[in-house]
Amino acid sequence: MAQTKDKHYWRQLREVLTAGRWDSSHPAKTPKGVPLSWSELLRKFNKHCPGHKDVAEIASQTQALSLLLAANSRDRSLDGNEVSQAGPLALDDECVLAEERVEEALSGYNALKNLKSSNSDSIRLALAYYAYALGRPSECLELPSQATDITDVQGRVAEQRKSSTSESTLRVPGTGSDHSLSSWSSSFVSTNSSSSVADISDGTAWATTESIRRICLQGMSHERITPEDLQTAFDTYIIALPLISIVASEIPASVPTSPTPSSYTSTGTDNSSFLRYRELWRWVERLLRRAIILGSRICDVRQDTGRSGALWELFGCYHTCSAHWPPTFRPGHRSTICVLYLRAFVLRYGSTPSTPTTTMDDAKPHRWISTARSVIHEYRAILSVSTHFPRAGERNIKVEDLVDLSVAVWEADGAVGEYAGWVIDVLWWATRLTFNSFRVFRHMSRLFYVLGDPELAKRALRLYVQVVSKAREARMASGEGEQQSINNLLGVGTDTDTDKDWVQTLVQGARMLCRLALSEGDYCQALEQVTEAGVMLEKAKCRLDTNDKVLAARVQLAEGIWQSVMAQIEREPLTRTDRLASALSLLLTSLETFETPSAHYHLALAYIRPGSSQDLQTAIMHIRAAVEAEPHEIRYWHLLGLLLSAAEDWTAARGVFEIGAEVGETDAAESNGDALNDAPSTSADGIQARDYAVQDLATPNGNGNPVTNGHTHSPDPRPATPRHDESPLTVLGNADSQLPPSSSLLRPLPDRPSPSHQEIFEHALQLRMTQLTLVEHMEGPEGAGDRWVEVFQWFSERREVGMDDRRRSIDSRQLPEDLRPPSASFDGRPSADGAGKPLSTVYSHQSNHDAFADHIPMPPIPIPITVTPATPDEMMHEKRSSSFEDNKTDISRGKKVKEVLKSRVHKGQERITTISKKIGHNVARQRSTHLKRSASAPDLHAVLSETSYQASSIHLRQYLSIHSSQQDLALPEVPPPPPPSQQSPSLIPEKTVSRAAKDRRLLSNLWLMSAATFRRLGKIEQARGAIQEAEVRDEHNAAVWVQLGLYHMALNNERSALEAFQKALFISPDDVSATIHLCRIYLSPPSLKPRGDPPRATSDNVDLAVGLLSDLTRGVGWDVPEAWYFLGKAYGLQGRKDRERECLCFALTLTETRPLRDIGVTLGWCL
Repeated sequence: MAQTKDKHYWRQLREVLTAGRWDSSHPAKTPKGVPLSWSELLRKFNKHCPGHKDVAEIASQTQALSLLLAANSRDRSLDGNEVSQAGPLALDDECVLAEERVEEALSGYNALKNLKSSNSDSIRLALAYYAYALGRPSECLELPSQATDITDVQGRVAEQRKSSTSESTLRVPGTGSDHSLSSWSSSFVSTNSSSSVADISDGTAWATTESIRRICLQGMSHERITPEDLQTAFDTYIIALPLISIVASEIPASVPTSPTPSSYTSTGTDNSSFLRYRELWRWVERLLRRAIILGSRICDVRQDTGRSGALWELFGCYHTCSAHWPPTFRPGHRSTICVLYLRAFVLRYGSTPSTPTTTMDDAKPHRWISTARSVIHEYRAILSVSTHFPRAGERNIKVEDLVDLSVAVWEADGAVGEYAGWVIDVLWWATRLTFNSFRVFRHMSRLFYVLGDPELAKRALRLYVQVVSKAREARMASGEGEQQSINNLLGVGTDTDTDKDWVQTLVQGARMLCRLALSEGDYCQALEQVTEAGVMLEKAKCRLDTNDKVLAARVQLAEGIWQSVMAQIEREPLTRTDRLASALSLLLTSLETFETPSAHYHLALAYIRPGSSQDLQTAIMHIRAAVEAEPHEIRYWHLLGLLLSAAEDWTAARGVFEIGAEVGETDAAESNGDALNDAPSTSADGIQARDYAVQDLATPNGNGNPVTNGHTHSPDPRPATPRHDESPLTVLGNADSQLPPSSSLLRPLPDRPSPSHQEIFEHALQLRMTQLTLVEHMEGPEGAGDRWVEVFQWFSERREVGMDDRRRSIDSRQLPEDLRPPSASFDGRPSADGAGKPLSTVYSHQSNHDAFADHIPMPPIPIPITVTPATPDEMMHEKRSSSFEDNKTDISRGKKVKEVLKSRVHKGQERITTISKKIGHNVARQRSTHLKRSASAPDLHAVLSETSYQASSIHLRQYLSIHSSQQDLALPEVPPPPPPSQQSPSLIPEKTVSRAAKDRRLLSNLWLMSAATFRRLGKIEQARGAIQEAEVRDEHNAAVWVQLGLYHMALNNERSALEAFQKALFISPDDVSATIHLCRIYLSPPSLKPRGDPPRATSDNVDLAVGLLSDLTRGVGWDVPEAWYFLGKAYGLQGRKDRERECLCFALTLTETRPLRDIGVTLGWCL
């Protein structure tokens, strides 16, 4: 029983010391579970452990000193939660007694000095603790140096790693046998102690605590003795790193609770290990924190070796240890370290190395971002418990600073829109701890847009403008002094944003609204958005510092873009010329103020617009300057090629398109880790491909960062070693007592958002489509026909994962092979590679390259194709009929359309939006530019003669799949289609639906372009199959009905063509191609109408065509030569020869400088 009590009270004393229960009224219990006070614990310890009164005295004096130190703090916290009034970076007064406590502490200090015992090392460590607290740092350094075994920290670490069971090097020698009562020696460490620092029972954990405390006190003493020599103290602190690493790895986050009284802790049922090792963690946190603050002043964050590399080890060790701590443990100090850690990440990975290098590790993902996000998550948990929702007149500065810091981390990681979701989560969390914070709204506006949620982006922008404006108005209306009012005007108030941030945010918002207006399908909403953009720019100019040339140039550029977009959106012929002239003037002024590639690009767009200022050569000069300044932007190359095609420099345009395609391939190579050194060095139009398409990512863009497609990439996660002549990049300055604001880490807002991966893919696809258009122009349709296979293969290889290009309306009902009739089984047909593969397989992105063979015969019998029209709302329940068959029994819909079109002519700008589903502005026009060049130009292409055709396997597989599926549908035993997804459509993220719709529209347009090529080749059946494929991918694509109408016109079936064009106008009332082709039918002479009884060129039809084309040329089709040509032709039929001559002359002028494809469709009118 004596031995049991002996061990019990040793264990209880060690647990109490390790847990640091200095102020607990009942820190321990008896073997029977009776609570014990400090005095009773020490009395019973002395009673049952005779000969160890020195141990009890050391414990008593350590408790007394801890209570005296805690009395200094305002909250009397034993954990030291209070941050110094001098600032979170001040380290001077920690663990130092106040003057009124010194005399009381001296008694304990003298008691320890008079204590004579063989346990001299433990006494010296306790005396060193007292010496530092009494303001005697020199004595604190001297006392531990006299200890023998405890000072061998490295030896202890070696023993820990070897998992040795020998006597610990931290043990203070004792006497006695291992099997007797004296085995619990006079030391705090048992002679048969385990090798784990997590063991509290044998005293190893407390010995580790004493060791870490000793090193920490030594470093603190060096700080006080030689405050200018930070390196010595830093080197002292990092001695403990190996030992602390062992502590973090061996101490579990939680420990199982035991019902035995001997394992009692003050936590009761709490199984958290933090409370059991609280004193150990107090000293670990203090040592690491002080070492990190010193290292942040002297270490170069770009270095990961030597003393500078030790800073990153300290950060990592602190973050690992913090996983054991609750958020309420030293929240102020931990907040400081979290900020420093994140600042170090941003400074290291967000800065550009002086000499960029390309290595095999460049393609690896940034591993540091996961650690940074983990630190941010920890910081959020700390702020959630240590801060509160601000009261009136207050601001939650720490939460707002974390918002800036999170955005800075995202920018350092590359500012990729797809990866901004976690930052949005931080912003939403911040709204619960802030009240109308302009910082949160400012970042929300930007991040919501790049993440693909423009509606929330607009709402956040409006909230930002409202909050900042009202705050400024309130401050100006208050009775403040004149000087304070001047400061407010400069935007330096605590509750208002700075002038620079205000201007940048509003300029960015105005550019965003212009882009959204151009893509908006509703005319009223588009006009509202572009008008709001103009208001934003006016507000930005009110606080613009004209001395800031860069910012002034950005405002002028944005205003020039706004004028151009306004001319496009408002559709007002009376103001269009003035707005385009103002846009050109503003863009030139911006270029003179501060030259940027974006200004050159938009100037090229301005000079190509029809009007008195049109100058094709000047436009080419500006776009060349943009390409040279920013060669990794694929849209610059695309525009250069289009302008060269307008100048009829076909060879140079072809070379430029090839280089632009290589730029897109370079992006893909970067994402896949491919080497960039194999790019060809061909040149085109005086521009070297190797100079601009491939540059080892070293071309700067204003701030020195490499640029790809307008996206500024961060350097490799492993930064380059700084040169010897460079000053070290430190997290803090030597004189900093406060943390620098995280807003200083934010980069200036870019000229335009970084394109997403989807947008980069779309830009590359548009360029390849233009390439094929050029090939067809130079070599004829025969030269472009076989190249469609390559484009489809390229599309399938690079499209987003998860997109399915199967026929969703048919292939979803495939039957098992054993249920198919022989006529529906194609296993016997030769496959693409001759291996007998079933050709009913649907074309997918996993197809082998061999599957794209070009010499597979088409089915001899045309396949019956049914294209389902996109019907207006009032006809949703009408029977869906074939669009490829003449419907002579139902002409009511055609009459309805004609009546609607007549009404539209008389109503001018009014649109028939109430009877149609409008999918998107200019959607059909975007995909119909090749139509008006091929079939709606004044000199139409003749239908080519029928020739034998060896179709590509992509078309063959689609046809066979369609054929087999239709055979399946005729079977009586066809199983029902698969049940719909259980997930509600409302639960699917909107941006996911939008992205899938864009993918389907892209593929649909790709099929339509191939259909146009087949039609011009005279391969009508192949064109029909491609149109069907396009309709299945996107049934709301108005261009499908335009192509279907052209298909029927090629067959001289003008009644069906008329209905198809009318259906296109139901889907998109502003469709340019559909309107032009419809009017062309109305104006065609009767001699060209061999089939049926279609409308003739009667006076009513001519008047209708004049009305439609007049409205079109005043609005969206003002720069389309075909619209002016047919309008002139209509005027001629009316006998208005003067107007006919004017329209034909203007159409000729437009044709002379017209590029291969519509610039607004392929690139857009603003970045």
